[in-house]
Amino acid sequence: MVKAVLFAGSLPEMGRPSYDDETLAAFFYPMHPSLFEDPVAGPELRRLAAEDPDILAAVADVDRTLIRDAMAVSPWERLVAAVAHWNGLARLRRAD
Repeated sequence: MVKAVLFAGSLPEMGRPSYDDETLAAFFYPMHPSLFEDPVAGPELRRLAAEDPDILAAVADVDRTLIRDAMAVSPWERLVAAVAHWNGLARLRRAD
């Protein structure tokens, strides 16, 4: 049985991240302009810049460490993790 914890009044506020601006800049930054000249990615990036620049602006909000960590894992390890997640979902039952 899952129990919900209720807070008196409202939920507690989350504080500001404890990272300084230099550290945040190392993890969150826009794409390098040379990518627009790339023969594979360039045409699509130029199309997005013209049609939907908000998508390109959102790239700066991506934490690159998550991508690096995912790329460091072998395909077999990713498959094992996916199977474990699927098995966890399969154990969930509908509560009527």
